[in-house]
Amino acid sequence: MEDTYHPGSVIAAWLSPAILGELEPMLRRLLVGQQLFVKQDDGTYRPKGCQFGLARSFAFADLNQPTLRPAGI
Repeated sequence: MEDTYHPGSVIAAWLSPAILGELEPMLRRLLVGQQLFVKQDDGTYRPKGCQFGLARSFAFADLNQPTLRPAGI
């Protein structure tokens, strides 16, 4: 799948198992399952609500089954 989202887009996705395996155990527990991610100006993605608390951002290839967040959620 190609990354066609614009900066500021909010998408729903799961982190790939390989990326989850690289995270510390506490972060793994917080980021397992579907999350909302916000596309940053540099093209990376950060979990919504974690822009200042999580130093790591993720590449589009790190996300599984990304879809635009439905309106109203």
